[in-house]
Amino acid sequence: MPLSRDRDDVSLTNRTKMDCILQPVLRFPLMSVRQKLFVTLLLVALVPLLFLLLVVLERVESDLERRAAVELHKTLAKMGQEIHTLMETQKSLARGLAKVPVVRDFASLVENGEPRIYEKKMAELASFFLNYQSTVPSIQAIRFTDIEGRTLVKVKEGHIVPQRHGGPGGWPFVENISAKPFFRRAVEAERPISISDFERGKAEGEVDFCPAMIRYSVPLRDDLEIQQGFLIVNMWGKRVDDAIEAALGGYPGNAYLVEINDQVAERDGIYLYHRDPDHRFANQLGTGYNFVTEVGKPLWERIKSGGLTGMEATGDGERLLFYRKYAPYTDRNANWLLVIDVDRQTVLAPVEGLRHWIFVLIALFGVVSLAMAHLAASGLSRPVRELAGIITRYANGDKQVRYPGQRRDEIGSVGSAFNYMAEKLEEAEKERDRAQQAACQSERLAAAGQLAAGIAHEINNPLMNIMSLAALVEENLGDADHQIRADLSAIQQEGRRCARIVQGVLNFARSTEPECRPIPLEELIRETLVLFRHRLDSALLNVELDLESPLVVMGDRGQLQQVLVNLLVNAIQASPPQSTIRIEAYREGEWAVVRLLDEGEGVPPELLSKVFNPFFSTKPEGSGTGLGLSVSYGIVRQHGGEIRLENRSPHGVEVTISLPVVAGEVEKGSEEEEDARIAGQTR
Repeated sequence: MPLSRDRDDVSLTNRTKMDCILQPVLRFPLMSVRQKLFVTLLLVALVPLLFLLLVVLERVESDLERRAAVELHKTLAKMGQEIHTLMETQKSLARGLAKVPVVRDFASLVENGEPRIYEKKMAELASFFLNYQSTVPSIQAIRFTDIEGRTLVKVKEGHIVPQRHGGPGGWPFVENISAKPFFRRAVEAERPISISDFERGKAEGEVDFCPAMIRYSVPLRDDLEIQQGFLIVNMWGKRVDDAIEAALGGYPGNAYLVEINDQVAERDGIYLYHRDPDHRFANQLGTGYNFVTEVGKPLWERIKSGGLTGMEATGDGERLLFYRKYAPYTDRNANWLLVIDVDRQTVLAPVEGLRHWIFVLIALFGVVSLAMAHLAASGLSRPVRELAGIITRYANGDKQVRYPGQRRDEIGSVGSAFNYMAEKLEEAEKERDRAQQAACQSERLAAAGQLAAGIAHEINNPLMNIMSLAALVEENLGDADHQIRADLSAIQQEGRRCARIVQGVLNFARSTEPECRPIPLEELIRETLVLFRHRLDSALLNVELDLESPLVVMGDRGQLQQVLVNLLVNAIQASPPQSTIRIEAYREGEWAVVRLLDEGEGVPPELLSKVFNPFFSTKPEGSGTGLGLSVSYGIVRQHGGEIRLENRSPHGVEVTISLPVVAGEVEKGSEEEEDARIAGQTR
C-alpha cells in the first residue's frame, strides 16, 4: 500500500541552497580536469547571484515554492493512489484466476495425471486463458508453470504458444523459466502472491525485448497445501504509464518513476517511466540513462535517506524535484520513487523580472572569476607535475617507485597505467634473466656432453666384447652346468644394463637420435615402479598415483624410462621413512605433464641453478655420480620437452616434465629388439 505523506516544510532553506551550489565541489574526484575548471568558473559566477537570492528574494521565492510544493505533492499523492489501486486490482485478478476450476483441475494432473485426460485438460486450460486474455486487454500473457519452472501452458498476446520441448516426466512444455529471477523469487517467497520487478520481458529464442510489464505469480496448492505449480500473469506496464501521465495532466513538468533498490545495484536509480522511452530500463537495454547520473550521487542519497515525501533541488539549482516513495513489494527492500521534475524558473516566474538585473551583476565578477580560474588551474596542474616527477625517477633508475594516488579522474588513469607498465617491465626483466640462465645451462651441458660422449664410446667397445664372450661361453656349456649358466646370464643382463647407461650418456651428448614410437605414459610409469617396488618397501615409502589415461607421447621408451628411474632414485634417497612420493600424469593443452613430488629436505635455494650440471650432486660423497639429472635433462630436451626442478613448501622437491602429446597406437618391442637396437647404435 502507498506510504504516508511527509508533512515537513518543503521550501528551500539557506543551507539547502548552499548545498546545491557546492554539489560539484563534492564530486571533484569523479570529474575530469576540464569539468573541474568549468565548475570553478561556475561557482565564481554564482557567488553574487547566491547573495541576492539569499537576501533579496528569499522570502518571495520560499512562498512560491511552498505553494508549488503543496500542489505537486497533491498530484504525487493522486499518482501514488492510482498506481496502488491498479496493482491491487491486478493482484486480485491473478488470485481470482488461480481459483478457477479449470486451473485447479489441470494443476491436480501435473504430477500423476493420465495422458489422455491431461491432454484434454491442457487444451481446456489453454482455451480458457485465450478467451480470458481477449476480454482483459491489459494482460500480456498467462502461463501455468510447474514447480520446476517448466511452462506447460502459455497464452501470449492473443495466441497459444506451442510446446517445443519434451519434459522429463513426459509432459511437453513451452519453455523453462527456472533461472528467471522473478520465478526464483516466487519459489523462495512462499507468499500468496509474488510480484516481479517492473521490467521489459524477453521470451525464449527472441532477440528484442517486449514492452514493459509486471508479472504476478500465484502458487497453486491442493487441499493438503502441497505445491502443484504457479499461475503467472503478465500485465502490460502501459497502465502504470497511463496513471502517471493522467495524474500529471497538463502541468509544465516531467514525471518519472524511478526504482530505489539497495539489494541490486544495477537496478538502483533506473527509470521505470520516462517521457523518452530510450531512457527507460537502462539495465536491460545497456544504455547509460540513470536517475542517479542525472541528479548526482549525493542528491540521490539524500532522497533515499529522506522522508516518504519531499523536495530537492538539483546541483545547479535550476530544477526542483518533488518526490513521493511507494512500496509495491512486501518480500524485498525495493521501492518506487514518483518524481515530478519542474523548472525552477517556472515556479518562480512571478519574480523573473526582479531577477534579470542579478545576471547583469555577474559580469562585474568576471575579473574575479578569471583570477580564481587561474588559481584553480594551478591547483589542478599540481598532480600532473607530481606524476611527471614519479615517471622521471623511474627513468633515472628508481624501479620501485609507484604512483600512490587514489584519484578516479584522467590523472588517476594515467597513474594506474604507469604502475601497470612498471610491473610488466619488471616481469619482462625477470623472464629475460630466466632465459639467459637457461641458455648458459644449455651451453654448459653441451660442453660436458661432448666430453661424456667420448668416454662412453671408449667404454662401449670392451663392454660389448664382454657380453659377446659370455654369450659364446654359455652356448658351449652343457646342460649340467646350471650355476655357471646362471652366472653367465647375470653377466649378460648386467652388461645390457651398462650398455643402456652408456647409451644414455650418448643420448645426453646427442650423439645418437632416439628411436621414437608412441608410448603410453601411464604404462611406462607403472612399469618403472615395478622395478622399484622392493626398494620402496625397504625404505618404508608410500607411492600415490594420479595418472590420466590414455596419455601418449612420441619417444624412445628406454630413454624415457631412464629419466623416470633417475628421478625415482633421487626421490627415494631424499625421502624420510613413512613419507609419500606422489606421481601425477595429465594432459595440459598440447603437452603431456609428469610431476614427481617427494617430502624430503629439498635443495638449498642457492644450488637450484646447478642441479642439472654434469657431476653436480647434493648427496654425500660416494652416493652418486651427479649425472642422473644431467642425462635426464638431455633426454627430455632431445624429445622436444622441458624439465624443471623446484622446491615445495614447506619441504620437498617437485620435478615437472613436459613432453609433446600425440595420438596413436602403442607399439611394444621385445627385449631382444631393444638389445639389438642398443648394440647397433653403440658400435
